[in-house]
Amino acid sequence: MILLFNRYRFLIYFIACLTLPFFANSQERIQMSIYAGESFSAHPDEEVSIYSDISNSGSFASTKDSKINFWGQRWENKAGSSMPDESSSGVDGTGGNFIFGSTASYSQYISSSYNPLPNSGFPNISLSNSKNVILEGSDLKIRNNLNFESGHLILNNRNALILAKASITGYDASKFIVTGTGVNGGFLIRSTLGKQQENILFPVGTTVDSYTPASLNYIGIAQNLKLRVFENVYDKAIYGINVHDNFVNKTWNLSSDLVDPNAKLTLNTQHNISDEGSQFAIRRNESFISKFQSITENWDIISATGLTPGVITSGNSILNAFVSSRTNISGLYLNEYFSKSVMKSNAIYGLRIPNGISPNNDGLNDRFIIENLKLTDKVSIDIYNRLQSLVFRDANYKNNFNGFGNQKGLVTNELPDGTYYYILNFNDSKPIIGYFIINR
Repeated sequence: MILLFNRYRFLIYFIACLTLPFFANSQERIQMSIYAGESFSAHPDEEVSIYSDISNSGSFASTKDSKINFWGQRWENKAGSSMPDESSSGVDGTGGNFIFGSTASYSQYISSSYNPLPNSGFPNISLSNSKNVILEGSDLKIRNNLNFESGHLILNNRNALILAKASITGYDASKFIVTGTGVNGGFLIRSTLGKQQENILFPVGTTVDSYTPASLNYIGIAQNLKLRVFENVYDKAIYGINVHDNFVNKTWNLSSDLVDPNAKLTLNTQHNISDEGSQFAIRRNESFISKFQSITENWDIISATGLTPGVITSGNSILNAFVSSRTNISGLYLNEYFSKSVMKSNAIYGLRIPNGISPNNDGLNDRFIIENLKLTDKVSIDIYNRLQSLVFRDANYKNNFNGFGNQKGLVTNELPDGTYYYILNFNDSKPIIGYFIINR
């Protein structure tokens, strides 16, 4: 069955108005289905209001200046479905604006199935739901514009793909894309054209209350650039010990489809004052964007770049938010990790830190001895087991750790053989993070 909206628009409008109270109270039971081979079209300047759920296996076409108000709870685009615009190709035009809004206090859901058709996905989406729109199924694709009026787009471990010609508008600290707090989760994906592109925006945050966006200037090959932000800064980027004291407690993960060793990037990241670790807050003006070096497994150190106001927003600058920039980033690999740091250069020159001890009282390697320390050096050390539990702490370390714990129930207890991690603070230099093995 083919539904031609220009023929039935007055009838549909009348029925919608008459049945609005019924539909509004029956969201779970009422569903509009467009079956395979069927089509529905919203014509120019027409406004359609849908109060039921949508299941689209056919074609939902829209044209420039048409408006589709969706008041149902769940929109499902199934495999083989399409959402063409007014152009002959179905993808080169503007298409209609699909507005997700709720008259009740509930979240709405977009469920997508993988679809290789070029005119799959939405031409334009406006979010106008204070209870948020949540993704289900596979990735969400938007061809032209994603606009925020109220609420958030919650990725829910899915990706949101914004094509190369598309824009994102209306975002600010109260309405943006939520990537999640963990090291794994959904990405905001921006397609690039393979030439210099400035100010590629990623209005993302870890939770609905934590807006920590980024933007990029990019010169490189045509590919998708993916960005998400997660909470905590780990000494091994995505695992290990949380080293947040000297950092902003956020990690920005930039990913790509292809390795491009010749790429050039400028990265801008924005954080809130509430994200700052204790040492970072004290020395904020000495900060810089630190990049995790996968070869050495360390966060690098560059000259301080300072901070500017929080301006990665479509509105006014955000109070108590700060932007940091890192220029001349060379090369782009499948996963890059960035955070903000106030670490100073390593002042421990000529020292030797052991990579293992064998505390069996044979007089050899019985203690964790840092060689070449001066009498005036002040050293503190924290030692963690593989479960990231603190087992030993000494604020004035004198090379006395011999394999016994001193924390909580571990006081004078012999620690089992295995791998342990340390955070070593030497005078006023940056923390040294590493691991060693106990093997009796």
